[in-house]
Amino acid sequence: MPERPGNGGPTIGIVGLGRLGSALRSVCRDDGTDVTLTASRRTGWSVDAVPDVLVDASAPEAHPQVLDYCATHRVALVACVSNLTDTQWKALEELAGAVPVVRATNLSFAHYLQTRIAEFTAALTTGRFAATTTVRERHPLGKAHRPSATALALADTWAAASGRTVADIADERAGLPVSEHELTHTWDGESLHVRHHVGSWTVPAWGALAAADWARAAQPGVVTMRTVYDDLTARSTR
Repeated sequence: MPERPGNGGPTIGIVGLGRLGSALRSVCRDDGTDVTLTASRRTGWSVDAVPDVLVDASAPEAHPQVLDYCATHRVALVACVSNLTDTQWKALEELAGAVPVVRATNLSFAHYLQTRIAEFTAALTTGRFAATTTVRERHPLGKAHRPSATALALADTWAAASGRTVADIADERAGLPVSEHELTHTWDGESLHVRHHVGSWTVPAWGALAAADWARAAQPGVVTMRTVYDDLTARSTR
């Protein structure tokens, strides 16, 4: 049995050593969190010990192996791959009958605040104060799919809170890493822009570590980062 990390956090497994996976590995090193498993397309799976939580930052092709490992070893999962098929999402839900699964469309705490602001705004922009609302997202060239999963989720958040769909979702492929997501409310002669900008992969990496720490003690089931941050912020204000 491996020793518990000196910081008291979970031991981590990282599947996918691209930009997010590599940033998470670096963050774990800085935080004193033990990484007991890594896996990538180039190097295969390397396991020193079964981790408390597996963070999947790979690609849809690795999904069957990730789910099989978590089911076999009863390991909690932070699922960061957004472009899964309907069949793969269903398989993820089936896994959640046995282990905790965090569906992490966006890992950033500031994005969580952006969604909370959207809900607050939706409650006030009704009747004579109703606005035309749009979503814009920007990623560098090479982003796998568009609009981004975060942009679609932001539009869904607005629709659920306001009862109104956004008028448009604009996507742009240009500029530097990592991303921008903006919710704009427009009235006659004025507008309100709630923009979230991420300039480093360290940001989502810290979010993945927070999600892993939360998932280690969670009950089986699927939750989103909204649930994770709701719980973590509630604990910090008690």
